[in-house]
Amino acid sequence: MSRADVAELVAYARRSHVTIIPQQQTFGHLHHALKLELYADLAETPHGHVLAPGQPGTLAFTRGIFAEIDSMFPSQFVHLGADETFELGAGRTKPAVDSAGVGAVYINYLRDIVNTVRKPGKRYLFWGDIAMNSPELVPRLPKDLIAVGWDYWSRNNFDRHLKPFRDAGMETWVAPGISNWNGVYPNSNGALPNIQGFIRDGQRGGSTGVINTTWDDWGDGIFEQNWYGLVFGAAASWQPGESSIPAFQSAYGLTFHGDTLGAIDAAQKHLMAAHAALARAGSGDAGSYLFFLDPWSEEGVIETIKTRPHLSAMRIHAESALVEIARARTQRHLRERSAVDAMELGARRIDWLGMKFQIADEIAQGVFALATLDTVTWKELAEFTGINGKLQDMRDGFVLTRELFERSWHLENRPYWLQNNLGRYDVEIARWVERINQMDAARRRFTRDRTLPTPESLGIPRALERPRPVTGAR
Repeated sequence: MSRADVAELVAYARRSHVTIIPQQQTFGHLHHALKLELYADLAETPHGHVLAPGQPGTLAFTRGIFAEIDSMFPSQFVHLGADETFELGAGRTKPAVDSAGVGAVYINYLRDIVNTVRKPGKRYLFWGDIAMNSPELVPRLPKDLIAVGWDYWSRNNFDRHLKPFRDAGMETWVAPGISNWNGVYPNSNGALPNIQGFIRDGQRGGSTGVINTTWDDWGDGIFEQNWYGLVFGAAASWQPGESSIPAFQSAYGLTFHGDTLGAIDAAQKHLMAAHAALARAGSGDAGSYLFFLDPWSEEGVIETIKTRPHLSAMRIHAESALVEIARARTQRHLRERSAVDAMELGARRIDWLGMKFQIADEIAQGVFALATLDTVTWKELAEFTGINGKLQDMRDGFVLTRELFERSWHLENRPYWLQNNLGRYDVEIARWVERINQMDAARRRFTRDRTLPTPESLGIPRALERPRPVTGAR
């Protein structure tokens, strides 16, 4: 972001009585700086992710960054990051860690960071995931720091994230998450109970703030898909005690979208049910990994076999969400339509994830079945490729979801990073176009010499073949 970008954002937020709190990493998560040769000597490991405590220049590097931040953001709060410093002790600081322990090296350097960037009138936050593992050392930190405990999966028992800091007399905030990372649509099945529980326990223990987190780990997140979890986080923060999930689920569509039909609420529940169907298969949720996984790869075979019994239910819920979204759109007074568009993208991508595994499996079973037919005609092969062929379905699904994703991306982002995302779609489109060409060639060969294609020649693994029922005369 340029200075002009920041100034525009801060002014826009101020008009709505919102304060922008900057977070700048000061310890870990600095790979995009440390991979530069100019800063290579500051890294714990070569071109790694973590600054090396004690290495000349590290604190000067941090001081320079915060000189810019302090001049642009008027917020009294500044977030120093300092989480997930997993490389600490693996490189330059190994002797210090071996001698004093990783907790001491971490705590001492965090204290140095605060003393380096401290400005009058500023309050500094940091992620508490590393320091909490050394509770006996936490009292070494400045008492005016705000420790932010984060936990994106639990529903209860959050004390371990907060107690070390409370015992040291420090202020705490809590940070649940909306589970939007690495997925084609946020999974609210875990997110809503996580938000509910952490904020409830934070209130009970005296925490004074909430950071309800969204993370775009692969850089392909669509922010407009996140409102369901974010709005529940606001409700849970503002309401005393434990906020009701059912009450929220029946009020969200009307409150946020002005939907008087209940269609948005129904669509969100269907998307949660689609995630749950995939979870029953033991495959997690509708994530980017499964979305782009080749069903005929080694890992794809494993996932195909696991998910077979659950794909129909998942797709029915995703398509039912599309029906409800269409019903919601009939209302002229519907608000936040861009978020509705993003929800439709999520439903279509979940549906395609399921369809991809189904259609690829059907192609495989069809090829296996050819060898069992007494007579094979051109028509049997035409089922696989041609107008509305199953291989064309595989190509078309990635083409459509690519177009919808790119459209959503442009509505809220600059072009930066877009090609990294579209490249994944392009790889899958090219993969299935090549398989179309292989099947077309097999059809022509069959026309000439009646030679059937083998599964192996088409890249179909035998591990996908289902046992055939044994029949016979009684």
